[in-house]
Amino acid sequence: MELINTCFALADEVRGLAYYSHLLPIIISLLLGVVVMLYAKNKNKAILFFSFVVLLSLWLAGDLVVWATNDYYLVAAFWSYLDFVNILFYLFILYFLLVDVGASRKIQISAMVVGFLASLPPFIITLSGLAVHEFDQPNCEMIGNDWLALYKLGFEWTVIGVIVLVTIVSLIKRWKNKTDFKRILLTTISTTGFLAIFSGSEFVATYTDVYEINLYALFTLPVFILLLTISIFEFKTFKMNVDSISVVRVLFSIFVIITVINLFFIDDTGEFIISGTGAAITLGFGLLVLRGASREAKQRQEIESLAKRLKLANDRLKVLDKQKSEFVSIASHQLRSPLTAISGYASLLLEESYGKIPAKAKEPVERIYTSARAMAQSVEEYLNVSRIESGNMKYEKTDFNLRDEVEHICDDLRSDAVQKGLMLYFKTDLSSRAIVHADLGKVIQAVHNLINNSIKYTEKGKIAVTVCDDIKKKRIYVEVEDTGIGMSEETLNSIFQKFERADNAHKVNIKGTGLGLYMALKLIEAMKGTITAYSDGEGKGSKFVLELPLVM
Repeated sequence: MELINTCFALADEVRGLAYYSHLLPIIISLLLGVVVMLYAKNKNKAILFFSFVVLLSLWLAGDLVVWATNDYYLVAAFWSYLDFVNILFYLFILYFLLVDVGASRKIQISAMVVGFLASLPPFIITLSGLAVHEFDQPNCEMIGNDWLALYKLGFEWTVIGVIVLVTIVSLIKRWKNKTDFKRILLTTISTTGFLAIFSGSEFVATYTDVYEINLYALFTLPVFILLLTISIFEFKTFKMNVDSISVVRVLFSIFVIITVINLFFIDDTGEFIISGTGAAITLGFGLLVLRGASREAKQRQEIESLAKRLKLANDRLKVLDKQKSEFVSIASHQLRSPLTAISGYASLLLEESYGKIPAKAKEPVERIYTSARAMAQSVEEYLNVSRIESGNMKYEKTDFNLRDEVEHICDDLRSDAVQKGLMLYFKTDLSSRAIVHADLGKVIQAVHNLINNSIKYTEKGKIAVTVCDDIKKKRIYVEVEDTGIGMSEETLNSIFQKFERADNAHKVNIKGTGLGLYMALKLIEAMKGTITAYSDGEGKGSKFVLELPLVM
């Protein structure tokens, strides 16, 4: 009994240090766990994290009793379950991190099954009372089960290895997503860093018989808790329904208060210096973290406020765009009837259906007819755009020969090309019958727009229209290549948008509306095709490729 009392007298010398190294992590980690459970949207992940926190706190509480009490039987009782609880909190932090890094469901389930089976031997040993053999009075220590100690050590480093391996794989997949990358990296560093120090200190203490190393290792736990707090609140680990910076400030304030209070329970000068130095480093680090968190929170609030204003502005723009489309539709319908009448009567006058017209009047009537037709075409374009955007455009699909239709369009437009001094070529490179299943009228309109567009923006040279196919891909292509004004890279990126024209287009044609290519693309996309534009630059010509599915 005298030897036992001597051992406990030795334990008294480090009791203050034990209180400081255990109580602070217990309180802070439990507070963090409770906040996560209360406010986390992802409850499954929160439960795993909370389970880890509770098990870690149970271990810390049991270890504190071992260090702080003079009751031999109490020491023996708490010592007996520490190894098993140790294994459990390693197991739950593994589960939590596997879910956090986005490991596959198969890996998660496999880890749970293997982990459960691996925890059974320590559980049986602990339940049977074989975890602790006896109390070694000369060395002032409990003699535990050597096999269990080695098993636990192997289990700990296996868990750490699995976490590191899975994290590396996850980081490789997410290196482009900077937020996810930082969150996973910070969470892994904060957890595996502590686990590695924790396990390493136990190994060193066991083989050097200097068990105070375990106490000093626990000094690092508050640092890792702070890092984990940043990951939780700054990188949205749990997508919390709470003001993150407020929670961080409260946790940090509690951390400061407990740290200062704990220092008053340390009597030994050396321990006070060690504990005070550790506290100062941790507090300094915490202040830097809090400052950075406050700055990031302020920036995030500004971004969120800006995002709300942009959303309101975007909603307003959508309303205005809808009103504009409705106005265009109404106006176009109102304009189409009189324009049809004007062009119709002008055509009849030119055909002298109402008698011979004077030679001087013929040219003005021709201009009226041409202008009315051009305006009617523009009105029709506006109506089609309105129909496309409102989803009211109707498509009547049939099977037809695309090659023949494109050749007919070229024949119709060749006179327009010749009037400008241009050559319009048509050629084919086909291995199929060139049959497509689409709306004939819409396809003709799209192809007409592409060829007519090349004629309008080509001052000299030629336009080559080619119909070719790819049997393996089951696609057919209409290529329209000209020697016109060409396009810059910036124009290529926007040429298919509404009312968009090349920067140099007005030098060649001032009448374009910027709707032809937009409408052609939308019509072809509705028939499971696409149109792509190419150009080597301004003044180097352009090439448009219309693509449709081929009927085999």
